[in-house]
Amino acid sequence: MATRPREHDEVPDGSVTRSHVGVREQLGEVLGEVAAPIVAAITRARRARMFHPEGLTFAARAEAIPSETFGELGSRLDGRVLARCSPALSRRGRETLDVLGIALRFRRGQGTVLDELAEPGDQDLLFATILSPFTMPLSLLTTDASDYLKNEYPAVSPFEVGRYRVKLRLRPIRAMHPILDSRDHRLRAAVAGGRASWRLDARQTLTRSWQPIARISFERLLDLDQDALRFDPFRAGAGFVPVGVVQTMRRAVYAAGQRARAS
Repeated sequence: MATRPREHDEVPDGSVTRSHVGVREQLGEVLGEVAAPIVAAITRARRARMFHPEGLTFAARAEAIPSETFGELGSRLDGRVLARCSPALSRRGRETLDVLGIALRFRRGQGTVLDELAEPGDQDLLFATILSPFTMPLSLLTTDASDYLKNEYPAVSPFEVGRYRVKLRLRPIRAMHPILDSRDHRLRAAVAGGRASWRLDARQTLTRSWQPIARISFERLLDLDQDALRFDPFRAGAGFVPVGVVQTMRRAVYAAGQRARAS
């Protein structure tokens, strides 16, 4: 019986896409190869992901928002979404001096049930409360690590999609109601109350004007195998293909971390 490919596999329809290779991408590949052994060593020592070792997973839904500049670009993402919200560093629920991340897997239409495994045509988009990996120390101070819904989440580096070269960001549509409890409990309560929704914005590179292209609504908590769940920044089934130095670095770094987790 055929099985669905794991996230580190190449899938037949090319969902794991290799972007064009220019000077910046070549530099990113070199830096990624240098960083990969370090990431692997830390992953093995930690027995978990180097960054974002723990997280909460949710079933969500994406709905396109027509844009003056991008038209129906968001319709590429319409359908089911698997979301993982996680702190970058802490494994003990610390809510200060940390960076928060949201990883999203888009599956067009109704699709099949979302679980730990990717399918051909899936699109992974990764967001964090940092502008660049090189400014991460500053992000520890600017992130409100007590509340997922009090932060903005850039996608760090650009994407090529159709005729556009864009940057992306996630912004909460609603602020979380004050609840005197843990960060994770507040997020679960917001999802249960229908208050956890996000706007996916895009702007063309070298411009300042952001425009919403989709709304993402978290619907319910999912109990998934966190060790088996592997997001891939180069899974580009909806055509959002990562480009640039930082994005290309991720290819070797993510592969090294995933191999270390499997060993």
